[in-house]
Amino acid sequence: MDLTGPIDVHGTLLHSTAVTDDFACWAADLPGGGTVSILVEPAGPATNEAIETAAGVIADFAALAEAASAYLVTALADPSWGLDAAERAGLRPEVFDVPEAVVWEDGTWMLRFAECDLAMGAGYGIGVNFVGTQPVGVEDLSGADEA
Repeated sequence: MDLTGPIDVHGTLLHSTAVTDDFACWAADLPGGGTVSILVEPAGPATNEAIETAAGVIADFAALAEAASAYLVTALADPSWGLDAAERAGLRPEVFDVPEAVVWEDGTWMLRFAECDLAMGAGYGIGVNFVGTQPVGVEDLSGADEA
């Protein structure tokens, strides 16, 4: 299969953005804002699970982004995240912007807010892991450079 060709996800074309031995990635900017990507590691064709998950994310993108930002407001208020008092006091959905969904080959996915007013989200934003349409966990991306 040609890994550089587009993938039709129920009428939305995701175009190849990168293919290496390690991964293949397809992405589309959505008309209402936001991006959806399918990432396959190691490089290979997109699976039916990834395509169907991406279709659901595309169909409900605005509502899922809203659910993710509301989840972050609640979850990050917990002192275990180590936000200072000013950051906790400023938590609101508008703190999180530029939503990008990443779907993996097994159909799991995360919505990452590329822009975030919190120190922990300064470099790579902050993510929310989903199971189906339910936010289930915060993905702290602040240590993404650490190997």
